Amino acid sequence: MMKILDPHSSFLQKWNKFFLMSHVVAVYLDPLFFYVTVIDRNKNCIGFDKKLLFNVLVMRSFTDVIYLLHIIFQFCTGFVAASSRVFVKGHLVNDPVAIARRYLSSYFFVDFLAALPLPQVVILIIIPNLQGPAPLHIKDLLFYIVLIQFFPRVFRIYPLYKEVTRTSGVITERAWIGAAFNFFLYVLFSH
Repeated sequence: MMKILDPHSSFLQKWNKFFLMSHVVAVYLDPLFFYVTVIDRNKNCIGFDKKLLFNVLVMRSFTDVIYLLHIIFQFCTGFVAASSRVFVKGHLVNDPVAIARRYLSSYFFVDFLAALPLPQVVILIIIPNLQGPAPLHIKDLLFYIVLIQFFPRVFRIYPLYKEVTRTSGVITERAWIGAAFNFFLYVLFSH
């Protein structure tokens, strides 16, 4: 039997803040995949900037693991029933089936799509096995894969932000960190 976590516990509040920050970093990290392909003028072919590729793959894998942990926590986190929140604190739902049903019907598909390690699979498995003129489309393939995952990741930032501010009141205790976070969001959404 798995332990059901209280959504207002200090651990989950800290985790949600950490996940939100890592989620924003992951959204900024994905466009770096556009810079890993380089033209090797000596061989007249497309290759990879190995140093940048290694760093981007490691950082992206780290953020994917964090995203996977967040999905697991969503299946283990209780919720306050909407019908019981009218005038009182509310009833915490601890039923694992109800929790799973609620998460599966809300953001699970978006979270699952965003957590898939598609760029890593393309770079480490698909591209090395390509032969012939197909490698000319490497850049396009990476572009579409990153774009497919960019929208679900961006789509989840605002609901995560609202959840963190609703449960804990603020994102950080220090004003400058909150200002930097809001600046990053401004830059992200102004593109």
